[in-house]
Amino acid sequence: MPEAPHVVIVGGGFGGLYAARALRKAEVRVTLADQRNHHLFQPLLYQVATAALSPAHIAVALRRVLRRQRNATVIMGEAVAVDTKAKRVLLRDGALDYDFLVLATGATHSYFGHGEWAGFAPGLKTLEDAVEIRRRVLLSYEAAERETDPKRRAALLTFAVVAA
Repeated sequence: MPEAPHVVIVGGGFGGLYAARALRKAEVRVTLADQRNHHLFQPLLYQVATAALSPAHIAVALRRVLRRQRNATVIMGEAVAVDTKAKRVLLRDGALDYDFLVLATGATHSYFGHGEWAGFAPGLKTLEDAVEIRRRVLLSYEAAERETDPKRRAALLTFAVVAA
C-alpha cells in the first residue's frame, strides 16, 4: 500500500494551525514546522509588553494544540529556503520532503527602508519583542522615579506608540 501524501506546513501561527487542523481527517501525513515550539496569540502581545500578562498566558505549545491529531507531527526548525523542483523545504539544520506545501510564515514589521529606527522603535510580533518593550518601559519608570530634573523625568515618562 502506498504511503499517504506528506503535507509540510511552515509556520505555527493562526494560518498554519488552521491548515493543520483542517487536514485532521484527511489521509495525509502532516508535518508542522516552526522556528519556535509554541503558538502565540499575537492580539494580546501588547498586554505582555505593558506587564499586564505573563508570556505564558498567550503562548501554548504547538504539540499540545495538535496532541490528539494522529496524522500530525510538530518539529521545531527554521525554514531558510524551498526547493520547489525537488519538493523540499530546507531547514537551517536539515530538510523536509513534501508532496504538498503550505507556507504560513506570518508577517513582519517594516521600517520603510529605515532599519536604523529599529533600535528606537522595536516591533511587537514575538514574545521576545514584548518582553524587550516591557523591560525598556519598566526601566524607564525606575529611572524616572529617581530623576530630580522635571524635564528629564517627563522625557523618561514619554512613550510613543505607532501602529496600524
